[in-house]
Amino acid sequence: MECLICKNGTTNKGFDTISFEKNGHLIIVRNVPGEVCNNCGYFYIDDTVAIELQKKQKKRLPMV
Repeated sequence: MECLICKNGTTNKGFDTISFEKNGHLIIVRNVPGEVCNNCGYFYIDDTVAIELQKKQKKRLPMV
C-alpha cells in the first residue's frame, strides 16, 4: 500500500520492535509483524496484532 505518512513510499511485510510503559515499567515486544514503508520507515500493524499487543499490555506484571 502507499504510505499514509510520507506519501512517497510503499509498504512491505516486515517486523519491528514495539515498546510501551505500564506502571512505570518499560515493556518491549520484539519481532512484531506488520508493514514497513520503504521510504520513511513508518511501521503499520493490523488490527489483529494491535489487539494481541493490548492483551499483553493488560497482563499483570510480576513483582520485582
